[in-house]
Amino acid sequence: MKTKVKRYAKPLYVQLKETIKKNIENEQYTIGSQLPTEAELCELHGVSRITIRRAIAELEEEGIVQKQHGIGTFVKSAGKIKRELVSVGGFSEFLVQSGKQPKTKILSTAVVTIADVNIDSLHVELEEPILEINRLHLIDDEPIHLESSYYSLKKFPDLDKHLEESSSIYSIIKNRYKVDLVKNQKTLNVINPTMEQAALLKSSPDHSFYEIEKVAFDQDDIPIHFAKSYLPTHKVTFTITTE
Repeated sequence: MKTKVKRYAKPLYVQLKETIKKNIENEQYTIGSQLPTEAELCELHGVSRITIRRAIAELEEEGIVQKQHGIGTFVKSAGKIKRELVSVGGFSEFLVQSGKQPKTKILSTAVVTIADVNIDSLHVELEEPILEINRLHLIDDEPIHLESSYYSLKKFPDLDKHLEESSSIYSIIKNRYKVDLVKNQKTLNVINPTMEQAALLKSSPDHSFYEIEKVAFDQDDIPIHFAKSYLPTHKVTFTITTE
């Protein structure tokens, strides 16, 4: 079906990119399928090859399509992941509940103190040992979420020795330490990523990132977990449900 983009609105390549995204979300183009050729897209949408190439280049940069030299352009991802901002669970739990098959890479761990990381949300003693965990979450081998988490080793002794038991640290805390996380507080900002953050999430430094600071509380309203997360805005969108 032909879809003509509108003149004098958004730039033509942006309109075309959004149209292709919608077609992917509506499964007109399914994951793994090949997009129409440049000539076919020109005919379908009434735009130039230059417009087609710029739209495809941005879709490829966002990880939605992938060009195979001499073959064509294929759908790689269905687009943005939708995440409820006010949810209590962790990111791994969210992905599993959404029917995704996530992978988690532990980038590093370290034992630090409040003075080392300048965190006052955990209400711990100045020299109390804190476990810092830096992780990367991936979907279909595409990095989506970079996180630094902090847990008191006084509250959760030997937590560092149990990290391989589950990709969800919340599950480890619940099953091994019998602690339920019942609420959290989040602060959301939009930032420019560092070069390292952009590289880890396979994103351009020119793309903005969500930065989320989260404090999680147990059933006794005690803060037991602090995390700082980074997600590319072109890969994730947040929703808020109110009653």
